[in-house]
Amino acid sequence: MQRDQALPMLTEAEERRLARQLEAGVLAGHLLSSGERPMSATDAELHELVRDGRAAWDRLLLSNLRLVQKLAGQEARQSGLPLDDLFQEGCLALTGALLRFDPDRGRFPMYAAGRIGRHLSAVSAARLGALGLPVAQAITLRRLQGLQAERTRDGCQQLRAGEAAAVMGCDPVQVERLLRYRSPVSLFFPDGLPAVPADDDDPDRRILDDQLRREVTRLGPELATVVRLRFGIDRGEPMDLSELAAQLGVSMSTARRRELDALALLRQRLQSRGITVEALAG
Repeated sequence: MQRDQALPMLTEAEERRLARQLEAGVLAGHLLSSGERPMSATDAELHELVRDGRAAWDRLLLSNLRLVQKLAGQEARQSGLPLDDLFQEGCLALTGALLRFDPDRGRFPMYAAGRIGRHLSAVSAARLGALGLPVAQAITLRRLQGLQAERTRDGCQQLRAGEAAAVMGCDPVQVERLLRYRSPVSLFFPDGLPAVPADDDDPDRRILDDQLRREVTRLGPELATVVRLRFGIDRGEPMDLSELAAQLGVSMSTARRRELDALALLRQRLQSRGITVEALAG
């Protein structure tokens, strides 16, 4: 579901009419599949009700995409997670809300907002747990990273702990500690490709590491830079996604897409040369 598909918000009367139309379409679909006929209706009439119900479903969803965009944007600013990912998660929650909506109990946007907000909070908490910090500290760190990314896009200097603490209302000592924090990086890339380990005396291991570095170089300057910075290849210190985005001067969602493109191409090239993930994992 795309944000540019959004339609104008519905009036209460339109909302109720579409909800009833959707209910009628669901019932008509059940009657067609079961063969039951508790009412006098032809198959053609039932099929028409099904089509109208599907159209009502689409209209209700598309008219509320701006609500998803707003809530996803708020969560992205607070957590530092990619807006595109949160928007897609919000669309899933929007679909679930529509399945359970009762027009006799209020307006749909009010009902959907609660479900979408709770779902996005749960998604953020789950992903933030991967930082290796307690969730409360992870959320603070993500917000700090979001502030830094905004400053970078605006051409401002590096965010200072005292300034960040004043903006967020946090303890400056905690902010300084979090700004220095580096999350633990697995020996494996997110899609299963391994990072290059350091100080390995195994000659076979070094051969494989050299092969990996050569393949990274062959990705081209842009994608090779993404992989080297993200996973600390040849520099020792891996960057988190917000640091990578700041370094590249792009949004975190754009940085994430470039990372995934680079990893997919790297995996394909390694496998074409008969190098397996298991061999690299050693």
